[in-house]
Amino acid sequence: MTRNPMMDIPPTLVPYARRIALRDLEIFYYDAGSATSPTLFLIHGLGDEADTWRAIIPPLTQSYRIIAPDLPGFGRSSGPNSGYSLTFFARAMAEFIAALGLQQVTLVGHSLGAMIAQRLSIGLPHLIQQQILISGCLPIKRQWPPRNLWPLLVPGLGELILASMQRSRELAFLSLRPFYYNLYNLPAREQRFLRRRVWARLHHARQRRATLSALRWLAVDALFRADQYLDLVSECSIPTILIAGEHDLIVDGETIEATEVVLEGHGQYLHLEDCGHMPQQECPDLICELIAELVPAGHDDESSWLNERSDG
Repeated sequence: MTRNPMMDIPPTLVPYARRIALRDLEIFYYDAGSATSPTLFLIHGLGDEADTWRAIIPPLTQSYRIIAPDLPGFGRSSGPNSGYSLTFFARAMAEFIAALGLQQVTLVGHSLGAMIAQRLSIGLPHLIQQQILISGCLPIKRQWPPRNLWPLLVPGLGELILASMQRSRELAFLSLRPFYYNLYNLPAREQRFLRRRVWARLHHARQRRATLSALRWLAVDALFRADQYLDLVSECSIPTILIAGEHDLIVDGETIEATEVVLEGHGQYLHLEDCGHMPQQECPDLICELIAELVPAGHDDESSWLNERSDG
């Protein structure tokens, strides 16, 4: 039997590594920066871990407190064998926020994490100051999953597909290509990290189960709950920035544009050139600059980016 490769912690993030026991889960997370600084709550995407933020956490700690968990079932966090719905993730993160006693946080979510962030902002508006949604948003338009994902949605077949990728490290690495504008343009150290990490994910039984379960629940949501999400998003008044790369092959840009319209003045959509689905890895300096502009360190609610723009 092949031993599961370890999810090693990037050296720059080792000082920030923490664990906390919730009611039914143990969550691994990073806690960096001063507790007196504005809090950024970073939520990673499907099949990923909190390490996706590895390039932006260290520089942002100069002005912010950073909280970045591994979602349940992913990375070094525990999780159930099934049931990885958006509702499950949102409830787990709400419990995590309560356990840490966080107040007035800015949510920064990527892909699946952006959807979870929206669910949190809708359910906990008194705790959320604003949200930055990168490469994702709730499915407010009814749609079928892309055809290339259909095999993964079939129980048994999806598991076989992921198992087949364990035969080749190069095949595993190439599976990342659709997520980046140019995978081979990343710095050599990033490519080395991703080669190790995607291999570890494929041999991580719990993460494989969580990934396929979440993917299947997302398909159900997109087909049968879009109207419900549309109503919820239309009632949300949390200031929202929607960010997507112009070469994103994963996210549905029309849904993000529709979300901006539904938010009716509470949101803004930013396009990033020469970028795919992973802006926090492909252009981390730009993401840091945007966050610094959108979440001024030490400013209160009344001087948020949205009020500053509307007053101007």
